[in-house]
Amino acid sequence: MTAKTEDAVRQYLRYIDDPNQLRDDKEIQRKTQAVLDATDPIEKLKALAELERAANIEEGPLRKAFVENAKAWADEAGVPVTAFRELKVPDDVLREAGFNVPASRGRGRTAAGGERQRAKAVPLEDIKAWILNHKGTFVLTDVMSGAGGSPATVRKAVDELIDAGSVKKLGPVKDYSGRGRAPIEYRNA
Repeated sequence: MTAKTEDAVRQYLRYIDDPNQLRDDKEIQRKTQAVLDATDPIEKLKALAELERAANIEEGPLRKAFVENAKAWADEAGVPVTAFRELKVPDDVLREAGFNVPASRGRGRTAAGGERQRAKAVPLEDIKAWILNHKGTFVLTDVMSGAGGSPATVRKAVDELIDAGSVKKLGPVKDYSGRGRAPIEYRNA
């Protein structure tokens, strides 16, 4: 069995456990900075599209790779279908992969009977609280790494705090040596 086959099984199991495990935060930060740096509306649209692709983990390709590899891998590794069900792999995915799984009784549920959950959105107030408790200066990507939230939600939180007089916009980061323009730096007022 190849490492690629095992990795296909591993990646889908990680996706089921928590899709955010598969996010590349450094890539998301780079894409976020590209959005912030874009001045042309078309460039900004393209940068937003790239950021969305980087931030959203698609189940389809992971599921397809799992379906193509899981049964052969499980047979060779001696892993029973019940183990996959314990890890909440949906019965329909297991059937599609070639496992013998009895028909499920409920709709919209995982194999173990729990409801499938989406990643939670970060409330604007939580982002504001993180910013107000942050010591020192920060850029928008620091907030996204620390508190979470989409670039638009983080930008809205910062703008509202600036309007309220709680945060000051300092300007571009001094001595910035990365690609593109320097990110804007902020601090609590």
